[in-house]
Amino acid sequence: MLSLLWLLFMAPPPPSSMSSPVDPAFLSLAREVEAALRDGNPAALDARLDGEQLLQRVTRGLPVSRAFLEDLASDARANGWPLGRRLLGTGGQGLHVRLLQVRMSGRTPLALFRVLSDSGLNYLEFELGRDARNEAVIVDLFPYREGERLSELMWRVYLLAAAERGQCLTRRLRGPERDWVEELPRLRRIERLLGADQGREAVEEMDRLAPRVRGERFIQRLRLEVLASLDEAEYALGLVVFEKAFPKDPLLDLFALDNPLLLGDSAAMMAAIDRLDARVGDPYLHHVRGQVMLDQDDLEGAKRSFQKVLEAEPALLEPHVELLRLALEEADHAGAVRLLESMERQAGGSLMRVRIEDGPEARAFLESAEYKGWLERQRTPEGRDGGSEVAGPAVP
Repeated sequence: MLSLLWLLFMAPPPPSSMSSPVDPAFLSLAREVEAALRDGNPAALDARLDGEQLLQRVTRGLPVSRAFLEDLASDARANGWPLGRRLLGTGGQGLHVRLLQVRMSGRTPLALFRVLSDSGLNYLEFELGRDARNEAVIVDLFPYREGERLSELMWRVYLLAAAERGQCLTRRLRGPERDWVEELPRLRRIERLLGADQGREAVEEMDRLAPRVRGERFIQRLRLEVLASLDEAEYALGLVVFEKAFPKDPLLDLFALDNPLLLGDSAAMMAAIDRLDARVGDPYLHHVRGQVMLDQDDLEGAKRSFQKVLEAEPALLEPHVELLRLALEEADHAGAVRLLESMERQAGGSLMRVRIEDGPEARAFLESAEYKGWLERQRTPEGRDGGSEVAGPAVP
């Protein structure tokens, strides 16, 4: 399979207004998946995916022999679609999942999730439906960082796999499909170059692709991703080219979250965050706004933004950490203790060990009556305590 094709990153079509109420069965399914993923069980996603409906979408219209099609179907049925771990990682403490919305797009129910993991921020949009037993299931999904629906991605993967094995009925190919098959050797070279960290050579190969393939959104996205690690000027030019080819594409707003070219341009960054927030309705984006405000030395604005996140999601760690840093800088020891107590509550009362960056503000806090009182309350009946270390950075 072309693992290259899993590197896509773009946003889905804009949501349409709700056309009808959401069936409670779909709401229940979305909440069930959210709870399982929060518990660090990505396999729950696989269990609620209707593999047969997805298989029909993936294989519909594939220009391959019936025998090869049967082999693909048998393989998919035997091995399933192990997507949860691929999309969400291994789970555990690095994974935080939030169901943002369940809505109807025409007659199609869609559930949007935000995923924070060691890999960063991602959004997953699930298309829901009914299986043969009339039970609510997942029938397709759109990972924002992959760039297209799973069924669309796998259709092309199967097409190219068939071509590589000599099973593609090329006489039935027309237009872009033929271009993709003809460019298979170059796509493989690009994949090998990326795997060997030869970014410059990979970009040069991308620029040699046939025009219709080179102009595809995900190839352009992949090219931008490589250029970001190679040359700032070329990356800036690539962004202009991309925006010209795909004007007002939400992908550009996703780029802005980690676009080094926008550092220092708070107005452009805030505008991008606002556009993305209008699309996904995510309280976490207040945290991103707060970080932009910190870069602009707007400490009060940053604190307000971090507090807004915690009002919506008290369990999020990152806003707590940022507010704790600010409290130490301002010698607000009582406020710092309140934050420690909040983190303690979110941890279910578990014993905490706090590592605080060394410096005069940290030492003053560690010597304060407020901190010593909190530390005393942390002690267990056996006399052990959560303790503190002067270290860096300031994280629990």
